[in-house]
Amino acid sequence: MRTKTLMTLVAFAVVGLFVAAGPVHAGTKYQTTLVPDVAGTNPGFSASGSSIKIMGNLSVKGKLKKVTDGTGALVTTDPLTPGDEYSVEIDLSVPHTGVSGTVELAFDLVNGNGKFSAASLSADPALAGAATGDGVAVLAIRVKDSAGAVIGRGGFAMNQ
Repeated sequence: MRTKTLMTLVAFAVVGLFVAAGPVHAGTKYQTTLVPDVAGTNPGFSASGSSIKIMGNLSVKGKLKKVTDGTGALVTTDPLTPGDEYSVEIDLSVPHTGVSGTVELAFDLVNGNGKFSAASLSADPALAGAATGDGVAVLAIRVKDSAGAVIGRGGFAMNQ
């Protein structure tokens, strides 16, 4: 009898732990390397270490490494000068709603390196009407220099 009571208490304790913990939702993310359109040319940047990550909570983090100008010198932009920033454009689509749009994140560079982030993309019109669990498609990612020219994209670098 005592063994049966002890087993019942243990069973209730285990069930209580699972109920108290609640449902667990797996996080989702999109991550890719940022690669130059043509490797080894100037202006350009290094695919090694350049990347972007978009989390399921719609936050974005990324970095661009070893950015060079047309002469091969590492680029530094001035945080106090508007318009000299580099940028990353992200084309998004929510298939459920049929809405798509582009998000642009501008950032400065120091000695050829720059980091960019956004706490949330949820205010973007491309995500209007999307609900938790809806799929968000990343259609394209473009890296632009301070003049607005595309110098790279999200993807992978050939390694042969």
